[in-house]
Amino acid sequence: MGRGQGEGERWIFIRNEYTSGKLEGMEICGQYFSRETLRRIEGELEREPGLSRRELARRVCRWLEWRSPKGQLKEMSCRKALVELHRRGVLTLPECRQAYGFRKRREGWEDKVAELPEGREVSCSLEELGGVEVIPVPGRSSKLSKIWRRLMERDHYLGSGPLCGAQIRYLVRSEQYGWVGGLSFSGATWR
Repeated sequence: MGRGQGEGERWIFIRNEYTSGKLEGMEICGQYFSRETLRRIEGELEREPGLSRRELARRVCRWLEWRSPKGQLKEMSCRKALVELHRRGVLTLPECRQAYGFRKRREGWEDKVAELPEGREVSCSLEELGGVEVIPVPGRSSKLSKIWRRLMERDHYLGSGPLCGAQIRYLVRSEQYGWVGGLSFSGATWR
């Protein structure tokens, strides 16, 4: 097999098909997509033209047993991979039918979080800050997630997101001042 290295991915061609440019398979987002898998995806889209990208990603994850260490489907990684395959012309995905959910949820959620104090700049030494906790934010519908989003909307020049792909968020709380910050880490983008 001949192998070509790209940034974050590996294209795999069978040697005798390389000159004709025939794709044998590719590894993207840590998952190998064989020609058979690509045909199965195309067949699914032909059978169900109204299939959403989200449902397609769930099905592909089940077919490939693509799961996180906790056993959850790696749906976001799969969606990123499918979009990249679409961008490269390997697959044709259906159009996105609606705006992403985070745009809908933003309206009015601020009123539901009352325990966030008015914004004030904190300028002191770490010792003056008192005990500091870094608290993981469990899920997007948790109370801590709402506090994190409100802090970001209020204090960060880019607002609260959206964060793309796999992500983890933390809140920072001080004994002296309460909520003083938030952190987030998310997967890299393709560009």
